[in-house]
Amino acid sequence: MQPDATLDIQHSTHSMDKIFEQSRQRLFGLAYRITGSISDSEDILQECFLRWQAQTHVIQSDQAWLTTVVTRLALDHIKSAEEKRKSYIGPWLPEPLAEPEDEPDSLHELDQSITMALLVVLDQLSASERAAYILHDLFDYSFDEVADILDKSAAACRKLASRGRAKVQEQPTVSSVPTEQHNAMIEAFFNATRQADSEGLLKLLSKDVIFHSDGGGKAAAGRRIFQGQADVLDWIERVLFRFFHQPDADIQFKQHWFNGAPGMLVFHEGQLVTAFNFTVDDTGIRHIYALRNPDKLRFFQTH
Repeated sequence: MQPDATLDIQHSTHSMDKIFEQSRQRLFGLAYRITGSISDSEDILQECFLRWQAQTHVIQSDQAWLTTVVTRLALDHIKSAEEKRKSYIGPWLPEPLAEPEDEPDSLHELDQSITMALLVVLDQLSASERAAYILHDLFDYSFDEVADILDKSAAACRKLASRGRAKVQEQPTVSSVPTEQHNAMIEAFFNATRQADSEGLLKLLSKDVIFHSDGGGKAAAGRRIFQGQADVLDWIERVLFRFFHQPDADIQFKQHWFNGAPGMLVFHEGQLVTAFNFTVDDTGIRHIYALRNPDKLRFFQTH
């Protein structure tokens, strides 16, 4: 009997590992959208996996169990992150989710659920609003299912998701123009910046443009969020014009998809120094995100 029992346990463990691996991408996507952090999401999945392996009782629904554990761990991470964020220098941006560098552009797809703009808005929601909105609107869970996951009533979850949705809809969270036009606007932005063409930039920037730069105190960046054409243009003229016009500066640009949209990487003397991401609509460039914190730039595998 003992050999059979051992084989039974091994088979069960193998099956559980397989179920978890098949769910890994979805679970990571859930954790990342809640936390905005690749590092935290990887830690959450590791903790979930350990708890999954330690289960000794029958689980009625594997996916419901895994989703519940990941969501609750992610909410716990939000609480600890809020404390750390109090000492963060300057605006905070999510860790970038970069596409493989060698993947052909034709394989890239615009993903409206992981844009930098959406993650920034989600970060402004309460933890419960964020979780309810993500689970229902992005992952298609019913409010009864969301209620079980969050341990709240379905009515409460419906209100939480509604409040979250209303806040998300206040700002464009995805480029509403075709990819070709999005790329053309990015190229025009950097051409104008390199040429110190203020008039050209004004034609590209929406009147409601917002500029976030995240250096985390480890790289030069704006200490606040810049809003409106005049404010954003002033920052670009004082900082980017000067940076791009250093005498004999070795500055290179490389397009790179991240967070579901084409962005631009800027290299100085072969070192990645900034990753730019944009939101574009029919009024022009609405959002500019400049990641400069080296702890976040490490997520780009560049050669």
